[in-house]
Amino acid sequence: MSSHVEAKFDFEAQDDSQLSLKQGDIIQVISRLSSGWWDGICNGNRGWFPSNYVQDIDISKQQRQGNMIPPQEMGYEMNNQEEYEEFDIQQGRRHRLSESSRRSGDSGIRLPPQWGKKTTYDGQVYYFNKITDETCWDIDEINPETGELMSSRSVDPQQERPISNSGDSDYRSITSRILESELTWNILLQEITHSVQQLNQSAQLKQKGLYVQQSTTIVEIIRLMLYASGTVNHDIQHYPNYNVLKQLNKNIMRTLNLLVLATKTASQVWPPPDAAIKMQQTANDVLGAVRQFIMAAQDVDIKLDKSLIDIRPEEVRDAQEEPAQASSELLAQLEQCSQEIFRSTQKLISNLRQPDYQTSFLITQTRSIVTDVGRLLSVVDEVQYDNMNTEATREFKVNRIALCNNISGLVTAAQNSVSPIRPNNANEQVILGAGLVEKGVKDFMISVKYLLQEKEVGEQEHYQMMFNEYNRRPSVVSEQYYMDPQMKNRGRRSQSLSAINSNMSDIPESGDKCISAQEEGRERAYSQRMPSNMMSPGRTLEQQFAEFNINGPPNDPRFINERKTSKNKLKQLLGDEILTETSASAPDLNSKPWYLNYDYSNKDIVFNMEGKVKGATFPALIERLTIHDSHDTNFTQSFLLTYRSFASSMEVIDALIKRFCIKPPPQLNNPQDLKIWNEKKAMPIRLRVCNVLKSWIETYSLDLQGNADDAKAMDAVRQFFSSQTVGEHANIANTILKTLEKRDAGIVKKISISVSSKDAPPPILPKNMNNFKFLDIDPLEIARQLTILESRTYTQIQPIECLNKAWSEKENSPAVNVKAMIEFSNRTTGWVATSILGESDIKRRCNILKHFILIADRCYSLNNFNTVMSILAGFNSSPIHRLKRTWDHLSNKVKMMFDNIESVMNPQKNYAHYRENLHSVNPPCVPFLGVYLTDLTFIEDGNTNNLKSNNQLINFSKQTKTAEVIREIQQYQNQPYKLNYVKGISDFILKFLNETVDEATLYSMSLIAEPRESDDEAIARKLKDSGFL
Repeated sequence: MSSHVEAKFDFEAQDDSQLSLKQGDIIQVISRLSSGWWDGICNGNRGWFPSNYVQDIDISKQQRQGNMIPPQEMGYEMNNQEEYEEFDIQQGRRHRLSESSRRSGDSGIRLPPQWGKKTTYDGQVYYFNKITDETCWDIDEINPETGELMSSRSVDPQQERPISNSGDSDYRSITSRILESELTWNILLQEITHSVQQLNQSAQLKQKGLYVQQSTTIVEIIRLMLYASGTVNHDIQHYPNYNVLKQLNKNIMRTLNLLVLATKTASQVWPPPDAAIKMQQTANDVLGAVRQFIMAAQDVDIKLDKSLIDIRPEEVRDAQEEPAQASSELLAQLEQCSQEIFRSTQKLISNLRQPDYQTSFLITQTRSIVTDVGRLLSVVDEVQYDNMNTEATREFKVNRIALCNNISGLVTAAQNSVSPIRPNNANEQVILGAGLVEKGVKDFMISVKYLLQEKEVGEQEHYQMMFNEYNRRPSVVSEQYYMDPQMKNRGRRSQSLSAINSNMSDIPESGDKCISAQEEGRERAYSQRMPSNMMSPGRTLEQQFAEFNINGPPNDPRFINERKTSKNKLKQLLGDEILTETSASAPDLNSKPWYLNYDYSNKDIVFNMEGKVKGATFPALIERLTIHDSHDTNFTQSFLLTYRSFASSMEVIDALIKRFCIKPPPQLNNPQDLKIWNEKKAMPIRLRVCNVLKSWIETYSLDLQGNADDAKAMDAVRQFFSSQTVGEHANIANTILKTLEKRDAGIVKKISISVSSKDAPPPILPKNMNNFKFLDIDPLEIARQLTILESRTYTQIQPIECLNKAWSEKENSPAVNVKAMIEFSNRTTGWVATSILGESDIKRRCNILKHFILIADRCYSLNNFNTVMSILAGFNSSPIHRLKRTWDHLSNKVKMMFDNIESVMNPQKNYAHYRENLHSVNPPCVPFLGVYLTDLTFIEDGNTNNLKSNNQLINFSKQTKTAEVIREIQQYQNQPYKLNYVKGISDFILKFLNETVDEATLYSMSLIAEPRESDDEAIARKLKDSGFL
């Protein structure tokens, strides 16, 4: 396939990412997406363009004909002024380099566009492909034409299998299997050998997503071995040949450290080309050290005892239960998600290109794409990047927003395509939207890789700082220091130990330097050193194993100081409130009595970087709702707005009543402690329960008629606080009962009023109210009556209508008002089209069109954006949009008015212009409901109900996002319009709104009004209209 193409037609770029073309332009193609969008360079500019606008050309033929392609079009590397991306690992940021700065030393070769350069800590330069993640040492290994590695081999099918966190490689299942069977040295050696073999196999298959998991398994099995053998800490002194066992133990710990470092290096986004090989070598060293230890242990007849194994502190076990996710595992999940998105977009595109495509498939496939993109974004949400202030972070956020905008654009295009009055180019807009989603995913993936690389650079810098002491140690002590003279004359056992001891003669004590020049060189190759305190005699084995955190930075005092520094930076950025909440989420157990701690465990709740609840069990959410030592108003509102998506009102009320009846812990016997518990925990909890119930009764409960769940819950509240159970808390009970009485009297529930006649401007009435036509009514008064009708429905929307896409349910849907607004909008769109096409005379048709443009303008001035969008939808429908002659009769003033409204309500970039304008206006207002429904759809389809990392935890981040949208909807519900309702005009409008005409009939009417004409006929008509003919 040719790398250069020629433009067949003109193409105007819609945004900065696209490439404008003129007929006859020559474009160099960089990459081709299966969606039909290609990436290329033309006239020194680079961007995306549709492939159906170009045709292949033969470069050699063009040259023979003398039509030479300019040098800057012949190849990407020919442009001397072109900028290229490079990741500088030392500076920890991505930057752009010009041609002059790309050349270093004797290297004058420019990299292909998809390649970057990195430098290891020991100064070796290598190159990485930011798309395929391939790496190489020499630039000559890269094909300058295609940008591919010349020695690149085909990918083994096994490499394409999804990475799984379960199965044989899961250390939990392996250790459970070991503990359930008879524990012998041979079984342990077999398990460790098998784990090392699995790691080596993954390295050969380049399955980076398994490196960390399998290395963790090796570390865990060795930990069990050392505990079960009783050779932990000072226990080893009781065995014969103590010094030899001690050094063999230290040799295992040293090689494990090197394995951890090698695994972290090999698991990077773009590791050095030989990183996997070095990891394999280190894993084999670990296996050799284990074999030597087992041989020595068997020689002195050490027995294995399972009862010695489970002695880890609980906090260490909890920390290891949910390890941080490695970059390689994260990338494996992201690649899987992105491939799912590409498959879905291709299905959608291929289906739309079929003449008999089904709209139901379009809706289903679009929803699938939204879900896949949401899953992709939720996976990336696991990355803690908020405290990284770098260019990579900023670019990541920009691409994340761009992807959200692209998916929103696709949803909008799909909605327009299935609309009763669809635009002519509806399918093309969907295909374009799908292509932009693919492009957005591709750009987003690259930015995520850079972000993860940035994170890895930070961790590597910490390791470099921590391990800079290991190679600064005095000379090695003599072999005789380690040897037990009494063991020298014990026959075969003595010989085996002597052999082991001779191999161990270079193993240092805690104050000695590395084993040998070979090992020293290997450690330098990893560019990481071990701290002196890591092998110190005073440190327990559990402390050493606690530092084998392959997924994150080690626990070092200096690193803890870094965390404190980061916390101070967060305090400056986010304020004291966030940090107070963070502290509440992870309290210091030593700072307060145990009986004032939270009742939920660490496994029941997860927090994000800002200290906000990310996921929790239902009981933990109830406890957080009524926490005794802090209060989070945003959490309370989010819970009460969205709880119906995961629980019933009766379940919430039952849980709150149980929370009110909290009992002291059985072991709390001290009267003074009991008094403190009542004052500082029990009483605050009961007050919180009271406040939550009061808010629920006043604001968040539904009308009891037709809502059995809320009615039952209200009765349960009344019954409990009327009972003798709460006798000692009479004040609280009276507060709740009075609130119930006010609600029953109808003076608590706040009823939104959409209009108010007080201080309203006088209506503009037709001259004859008994007999008037559409054009007789002032556009402003029509806009006012439409606003009153729309506002009445909008102000009645309840939070429950926004949950679980309730408006899409066909039967028994609670979203009565949302569906009513959708229906009203569709009827308004039909009214526009029907009224315009109802006039056969072009001048009268033009007057009707002008009148509706004026109505849209007046609605815009009244902040009634929903009606504005409904009228614009009628203008953009196929039957109206094609009426070129009618549109041409409009005056320039009216056209400018229409263009201004259309530019503000443009759906590009997820209605960015409209959103900005909306946030700048003051209520009263009727926002465009479709934007909120799109946002809610994206949140619902793109986020799971439970956290993927723990299916038992409710995904409260999803509920928080939903609550943010609901709060914005409510923001415009409280301020009424000061307008007068005119029944005669409103009835006139409703009469036309109830007269529906199907799309096919409207299109037939459009063809009658303005028949199709050829280009010649159109030119002749325009000449005649202008007076030339």
